[in-house]
Amino acid sequence: QLREELAEQIRALKDMKTMAASYGYDMSEPSLAALVKQYALQTCVEYAAMDLKLVALGLDLTQEEKDAAIAAAQENWNATIEDGLAYYGITAESTEEERGTTLVKVLAELESMGYTQESYKEDGLKYAGYDKLFAYATEGVTVTDEEIVNYYNSLVESDKALYENDAAAYEQAQYMNQMYAAYGMSEYVTEIFYKPAGYRLVTHILLEADEALLTAYVDLQAAYEEQQNTIEEGGEVTEALITAEEVENARLAILNNVQPKVDEINQKMSEGATFAELIPLYTTDPGMSDEVSIAAGYEVHMDSTNWVIPFRDQAFTVDNIGDVTAPVVTDYGVHILQYVADVPAGAVELTDAMKADFHESLLSSAQDEVYYAAIEQWVSEVNAVYSEEAQAIIAAAQAAE
Repeated sequence: QLREELAEQIRALKDMKTMAASYGYDMSEPSLAALVKQYALQTCVEYAAMDLKLVALGLDLTQEEKDAAIAAAQENWNATIEDGLAYYGITAESTEEERGTTLVKVLAELESMGYTQESYKEDGLKYAGYDKLFAYATEGVTVTDEEIVNYYNSLVESDKALYENDAAAYEQAQYMNQMYAAYGMSEYVTEIFYKPAGYRLVTHILLEADEALLTAYVDLQAAYEEQQNTIEEGGEVTEALITAEEVENARLAILNNVQPKVDEINQKMSEGATFAELIPLYTTDPGMSDEVSIAAGYEVHMDSTNWVIPFRDQAFTVDNIGDVTAPVVTDYGVHILQYVADVPAGAVELTDAMKADFHESLLSSAQDEVYYAAIEQWVSEVNAVYSEEAQAIIAAAQAAE
């Protein structure tokens, strides 16, 4: 039986080496190799102990359970084959000859790694048995409502420590979640359970500025800032100095150019039109062009890093909800903002969906803890005797830690 488990671990060891190599680890490095060998040895003993426990408990699979395990293994095998074919470019448009030739290659590669259709079925039956052992060991493990609430509170406190006084860190976490979601990496998305205070909800109308005027202003401002930095650092500016007045005049030229449109907007508001009604009529911002996006608005903090600085700062030039700001120029054009609401700070609401997710996560963790403790107990009951070679593996791993 141990020989069978050892063969399984040798195959797993090859997989580990392949995966580690893909991440740039040198599996021939002595200390790393020693740790991996020790892990394979320990796992071998654990599985042998589990197999003995299955026999001792009489947890045989029913015929129905065997059939289900074999069917699931067959599905996994088929999926593995299809993944291999797709990896080599086989599609629905490929010819039967192309598919057949590639299939031979995929099967050969799988077999070289120790995987065959029969091994998949054997593993399916084996792990179906371990599932029964898991159920036996974790019977009665539960999660209480109090534990769920305590877990939720711990998440809130953790995020509060991170974000309460750091809006930039909060927004960076939001940004990373958006990127992960956009690139199909949802497993890396980390839910945020605390929002710092100081956010206000704003909407805006983005007016298109004259391209030549905007380019001139942006270039002039950048050159001015570069010159000022050089002077502050003790350097010498060789070209003609740009003055703050020149930059301001370039900005005013843009505002003067859009003033007729601004007057038109102000006139309509004076006649009773709401700012929200005017947004889709005038804005060039695609992120605020319909009722849903307008209602969602933009959340802005005095320390926000998500927005260009003139836009961010302009959002806080008015004091009352409903107030509309004066126009402000950014690299994107001319913005007119409305202060819509204050965004509630603090812990996110503990919803029923969150409770269900927390219950599943906590239950899985609790079951794993109980199961691994049981495996340790079963291993101790086996009283395994290690050969000199095995003892050498253990000693090398301890030295490498």
